[in-house]
Amino acid sequence: MQASTNTRRTPERRAGRRKLLAVSAALVMAVAALLLTLALSSSSIEPSSAAVQKEPPYTFFFTHYQLLGDPNNPDGVMYHSNGKPSAKAPDGSKVILSGKGGWNPKSGTAKGGGHYTIKGVSGALKAQGSWRVTGFRSFEQFDGWWGLGPDFKERGWQGPPGSASFSGFLRLKVSLENQGDGTLVAWCLMPQVLKRHPHLANPDGHVGDGISLTAGKFNFTNFKENEMSLEGVMFYSTDPASAGYVLTPDGHTVRKPGGGG
Repeated sequence: MQASTNTRRTPERRAGRRKLLAVSAALVMAVAALLLTLALSSSSIEPSSAAVQKEPPYTFFFTHYQLLGDPNNPDGVMYHSNGKPSAKAPDGSKVILSGKGGWNPKSGTAKGGGHYTIKGVSGALKAQGSWRVTGFRSFEQFDGWWGLGPDFKERGWQGPPGSASFSGFLRLKVSLENQGDGTLVAWCLMPQVLKRHPHLANPDGHVGDGISLTAGKFNFTNFKENEMSLEGVMFYSTDPASAGYVLTPDGHTVRKPGGGG
């Protein structure tokens, strides 16, 4: 009698186990699906670290200056971002750069680039291609701006709205396509800067904006021809702590409140 009872219960127990296993499997699949959904939702809400990287607070542009009014007594300037500053080597060859970029002095990072052209002493094309920033070295800021009176206006401001602009020397690590690595120095020296910092003119010999490209196979250090031209460099910053000059709604440049030059 006892044996008969156990025989009847065995199939029931087996069926119960199958139901339990089926329920457990369904729960496991539901939990896995929920976890996958949460993971996908999280990835869509929180972009990757590369996507959330901010633009550098400091930016530079190779600029063409267009003087407005009488060239000998201009009443304004227009900035164009198609500038092509240049420098010469002792053998008479010349490097010409175009482009823009930015840097963050706090993190010691920089980025940017553009196009380069190298010409021989006769003006014949020797090389051309792209160049890019590979690292930040230093930035030295100087006090002063145009200093051409309250009626002098500036147009085509290249920096972000509300940014400050200033003069100084920027040193970057760069790489030129098919030419190798070097050190690029780019500077913006407004007329007022040269008056406030006499050593820049004598003995350094500066009269305006320019560039140099050295190290590796580069020895482009003669900046005199470019400094006498309208090809130059402009610096801007959105860092609230940065000093400089800001543009008013009517196109005049004034010293940033609470800041230096």
